[in-house]
Amino acid sequence: MKKSIVALAVSSAALASVSAYAAEDTSLDFYGNIQYAFANSEANGAGSDFQDNGSTLGVKGDSKVTDDITAFFKYELEFKADNQADRDNDYSGSKLDQAYVGVKGNFGKVTVGTHDTIYNNAIQDAVDQFEYFGIDSIGGSSQGDTITYFSPSMSGFEVQLAVQTKGSAVDGEDNDGSYSGNAPMAVLKYSNDLVSVALGYDSRENTAASDADSATGLAVTVTPMDNLSITAKYETLEDTADYIGLAARYGYGMGDVYGSYTNVDMDDSSLNDYNQYAFGVTYSINSSMYVYAEAGTFGRDGHSTTNTTTGVVTVTSDENYSAQVVGVTYIF
Repeated sequence: MKKSIVALAVSSAALASVSAYAAEDTSLDFYGNIQYAFANSEANGAGSDFQDNGSTLGVKGDSKVTDDITAFFKYELEFKADNQADRDNDYSGSKLDQAYVGVKGNFGKVTVGTHDTIYNNAIQDAVDQFEYFGIDSIGGSSQGDTITYFSPSMSGFEVQLAVQTKGSAVDGEDNDGSYSGNAPMAVLKYSNDLVSVALGYDSRENTAASDADSATGLAVTVTPMDNLSITAKYETLEDTADYIGLAARYGYGMGDVYGSYTNVDMDDSSLNDYNQYAFGVTYSINSSMYVYAEAGTFGRDGHSTTNTTTGVVTVTSDENYSAQVVGVTYIF
């Protein structure tokens, strides 16, 4: 019998046991997606490539603690779905995307674990909105080892507080390129039917740079109609650069049309300022499957960049280049 069939049988038996044991006030859901993309890029002669675009598989659930308090969890893995040979490649195999536990109630919500940072969600996501591409923004604290508090909405206001804690067991650089210590983050939001405003702060104290500068950002999103949103953001990385971004997204019924623009103003006069922009469109095949196309102009012309996950600083010599991609995503 093939190992995959054995694994499926064992998993099915385990799930049956879980379902039988679960109480009426407990829920458990399995979900995921498979994503494929065919991209073409002029960056350093990269050319065309068919690839996975971040396929994931996850499980989540919740259970009542009291009538007013609910405990919950989420565990999500990212895997390569484009090449069977990648099963034997440690780098291309499955890796953690999100994993956390928490409680929620009238007091708000508290999570412990790994997920996108509150700064990234509040300040950067609306401009860096693409299925495949990424528009430059400040590389903040890495994900993981984070305790986060989300307050309930109070007359439209919401406070979010987080601290990524690496502890003190490691003196200097950890294996993932980050450093020991604590990295606080904070977000203040206000929202109504027309506008949403977010002010965010990320200390970046657990990035690879031992003397990392802090990041501050402001994002304003206006929704003049249900299917149209327009966002402007400003980020500043102390003594390094300022980022100004604009984005728009319009739902046309069968999908979305969207575009983003970013200008990066370098504080170092020896480095040139630069611009990036891209646009895209999605089309829904049905409620579970959609296709998309995106195109843009990128490049940093020799600037240093920071990996948003590890905080590792690298230098790219790419001059401005264009790139295009088409892709398909199935959600289950």
